[in-house]
Amino acid sequence: MNTTDKNSEFILNWSPLKKCLLMLSMALLIHGDWLVWKLYIYFTPELWSFVNIQLLLNQLLLNLLILPALALLMLLCWILQGSKRAEVILPYVSVMAFGLSMSRDAYLSGVMCPATSMTFMVSMIVGLFLFRRSVIYSAALVTVGIFTWIMWLTLRSELPYAPLFIPLIPVDPTESSIFWTASMLWFILPVFIGGLVLLELLLSQWRQREKKVEVLSQVDPLTTLYNRRTIYDFLEILLAKRYTDHRLHALILLDLDYFKQINDSYGHTIGDKALVETANVLKRTIRSEDIVGRFGGEEFIIVVANTSYQQTQQIAERCRNELAKLKVQGDHGEEVVVTASFGITHFDCNITSLDTVLKQADEALYHAKNLGRNQVVHYQDYLKQTGQAEH
Repeated sequence: MNTTDKNSEFILNWSPLKKCLLMLSMALLIHGDWLVWKLYIYFTPELWSFVNIQLLLNQLLLNLLILPALALLMLLCWILQGSKRAEVILPYVSVMAFGLSMSRDAYLSGVMCPATSMTFMVSMIVGLFLFRRSVIYSAALVTVGIFTWIMWLTLRSELPYAPLFIPLIPVDPTESSIFWTASMLWFILPVFIGGLVLLELLLSQWRQREKKVEVLSQVDPLTTLYNRRTIYDFLEILLAKRYTDHRLHALILLDLDYFKQINDSYGHTIGDKALVETANVLKRTIRSEDIVGRFGGEEFIIVVANTSYQQTQQIAERCRNELAKLKVQGDHGEEVVVTASFGITHFDCNITSLDTVLKQADEALYHAKNLGRNQVVHYQDYLKQTGQAEH
């Protein structure tokens, strides 16, 4: 499975209309939960005394109308997938429909009851994960406005509070409380459990996506080696410790020989393949504690911490020899030879800046190029050969 396919598995990466389908599915499940409760009450006459049965029947009919309406909206979202205009408009319509479809049941059971509060909060949190804030806040403002209006009318004694649970005949308060508590549990548990599972899934995917973004910011996408910025950060850490850590560290800079000719003769696809295989060779050749990265273009960089002159020379020579054995297969079966030139410099507490380290490695590298390529040159040897060494 390629990276694009893996990314599409994330709910957070779904298209707006696919997210609408998820939100409307939640609405169907919540309404289905209410519908089952109402049907159970309807077919259990001994429970009629605990509710306003006439209101229940009226709302039952309304639920039976809401369910197909939500299903039709889901069908519309499914059909219009890929439409740019629909992806802008339908999220507002779907989320608004979600909120408005809950308003009547919220009024009947009590806008301040645990079931209403739980449904509102879970839906709000899930919605903020899925949609732009303007989509959720617009629907939330309308829904809260309706709830506020209902509470205002209730305070003015113009509307009864939770009329569904106001029985038409007097009942025992204890039995009524038990019935109300059991009903709240029926409404809350599916929303709580379903919301918890969905939120855990969304949070898990959020963390995975953040981790992936962090990794992508540290690596070169072609070779999967560390990128220049990450290598710089590591070098800065080593340099920052130079006064307390007196160990010797090394920087190896290498450049593929005649890489432009490879691109020109065989194409950029083979050139990219050469870069990838070079990265693989370097990764398996260096020590486990060393760090290798792509410096840019056909240049690579190796940071060798806690080393010696001899050990660093051996690592560079080993990498050079392994690269010289590399044969990249061309499109027509031809073998493309890959070699590289290496420049080495060591640094300790006497080095004052990262630029100095890089400049020394770069000068050694280009001296290796001038000597005929496919060679390893240490900066100190470069100074001696060019007569710049201190006597």
